[in-house]
Amino acid sequence: MKLRNIFLLTVMVTMGSSCSKFLDVKPKTQIDADVAFDDEQGFMDALTGVYLKMNVNALYGQELNFGLTDVLGKQHTRFNSTFHEYYQASLYNYTNAAVRTKIDGIYKGMYNAIANDNNLIAHLNTVDQRIFRDVNYSIIRGEAYGLRAFLHFDLLRLFGPAPASTGGNAATAIPYMDQLTVNALPRLKVQDVITRILADCTTAEEALKAVDPIIPGSTTPATTTGYLRDRYYKFNYYAVKALEARVYLYAGDKAKALAAAEEVINAANTVFPWTSQSAITGGNHVFTTELIFAMYKSDMLPFTDAYFIPASTNLLTKTNDDEFLSIYETTADVRYTLITELDNTSSNIRYSTKYAQPAGTLAVYLNRMPVIRISEMYYIAAEALKETDQVRATEYLNIVRRARNVTNDLSATLTADQFQNEIFKEYQKEFFCEGQLFYYYKRLNLPSIAYANVTADNTIYVLPLPDNEVEYGNGN
Repeated sequence: MKLRNIFLLTVMVTMGSSCSKFLDVKPKTQIDADVAFDDEQGFMDALTGVYLKMNVNALYGQELNFGLTDVLGKQHTRFNSTFHEYYQASLYNYTNAAVRTKIDGIYKGMYNAIANDNNLIAHLNTVDQRIFRDVNYSIIRGEAYGLRAFLHFDLLRLFGPAPASTGGNAATAIPYMDQLTVNALPRLKVQDVITRILADCTTAEEALKAVDPIIPGSTTPATTTGYLRDRYYKFNYYAVKALEARVYLYAGDKAKALAAAEEVINAANTVFPWTSQSAITGGNHVFTTELIFAMYKSDMLPFTDAYFIPASTNLLTKTNDDEFLSIYETTADVRYTLITELDNTSSNIRYSTKYAQPAGTLAVYLNRMPVIRISEMYYIAAEALKETDQVRATEYLNIVRRARNVTNDLSATLTADQFQNEIFKEYQKEFFCEGQLFYYYKRLNLPSIAYANVTADNTIYVLPLPDNEVEYGNGN
């Protein structure tokens, strides 16, 4: 690929270091929009830049996966020292300077990525489309709008009250930055943010629906070379539908959540097949075939050494093996047997090998950071159906359990509360080291978080805005 400017070359090498110049956010002066959008390659490079900004450690490269959000969801409970990087976060001490640095980094990093995305979208909406080959204009436009929706939704899930909380829909949340501007936009109510997210999803869906090569029968043939390869690294059509399923369930619209989730499920066998046990044994610990959207993390190995070996001072894991077993329930579950490991030294610690990068493992299994996976669509569908079609709901949950070698099927006679608890346990098992459990607690406005000695309310569920939030939106 022809790289159009020093920024993109730099950001590819440094994964978004502070020296980047291209599309940097300049909230107190102006946004530098004078970049090379004079041909198709410039748009491709700009979109790549957005993905790379999302991939940094402050965002989906760490904190929004196995890091901060996983700690807040109590997926990690073993902190042997007050000097552990995440110890204060595990206490929900949001005033601690180190914790605030992580929280502020998420907020600013997300809006920085959105500003870059908005610059791209602004040029897409004014460019002569004839400079693009084949379906590339629609693909780039669909991804750009989908990413803007995706980034705002995770900002809402972190920095705004949940709709299920008292007065949640009418509560003030975050700015929706859908224009290229240096001016402070107002913080909107939760429902208004959701409305705009869904509007961007609609635009993305319309742009991608007929042309995304990931769709079976698409007018665009699938390819293993060129710009349209590896669609699960891009915000593809099914990523948009999966996002819609997440948003509708969060908003309490189960019928629309079900419809969106089932569209992805219906493509699952062809597009996102379950990962075989032989592949897992062979090192495919992130179940790559099941990833709807993922990040490529070239420096994954240092993370495994820093956070996922027992000798690490910043080890992220559960307190003991009994805690693992209380969640996984059976040692037959491949999520326990094949992607966790018990240290055989005197420490006797069980830890995750999900992100392990052992020598000799096939390259197609390595350096993948999951963001959205197909199992979540089954969980959403099951939850959406639990009160109207318990048989279908139970089957959706059992399909995932069987894929994980849990062979004792759940009964369709469980009460609604019992069934919801089974969904909860699946979130604990499936998304260990993926950052999703905290959002589950918040979406349902649950009054407590397992293994946490706090009352779970909006003092826990709503992260504090940065002190200089006015740079990105006014606080009215």
